[in-house]
Amino acid sequence: MSLKHGLPLVLRLVLGALLLLSGTMKLGLFKALGVVPLAMDPLDFAFSLKAFKLGFSDGTIGLLTYAVPWGEALVGALLVLGLWTRAASLGAIVLMLAFAAGIGSLIQRDIPVNCPCFGKLKLFCGDRPLGFCHLLRNSAFALAGAVILWLGPGYLSVDGLLAGRGPKPDGQAPLDPARR
Repeated sequence: MSLKHGLPLVLRLVLGALLLLSGTMKLGLFKALGVVPLAMDPLDFAFSLKAFKLGFSDGTIGLLTYAVPWGEALVGALLVLGLWTRAASLGAIVLMLAFAAGIGSLIQRDIPVNCPCFGKLKLFCGDRPLGFCHLLRNSAFALAGAVILWLGPGYLSVDGLLAGRGPKPDGQAPLDPARR
């Protein structure tokens, strides 16, 4: 497995799984199924959004309460599948930059807000309020998205299958794109 194809596969699966987890945790999907007792529900996420004190109306908060997690879940699922991979990685970068802008705003205004990023699992930065750790984490996620955007989906992707780079039905190896 070459680095050019293996690295995007690993980054795509990890970033995609994290975004899928983050989105579904905020939506309360796991909580509704009784699978993960630490999951949030959308109301928890709405209160977190309101704590950012960005001047959003209640209607905008209501929209963001569902749009952000569904966006994360969709982008995560597309990355895991390797479907529309470059568009999904661009979506991940945009999400991470938007999150970083919100976190930077909190740091600049010295407003302590706890992160609802992964429900109540508190992955990576523990239980501390949003801060530099979260900026670093989101920057790493954005960098992963940029690598995927640059290198493409890598191995085992729907994009690769649709482009004819996947396994052939008769068991033959796929054609090298450079030899077509």
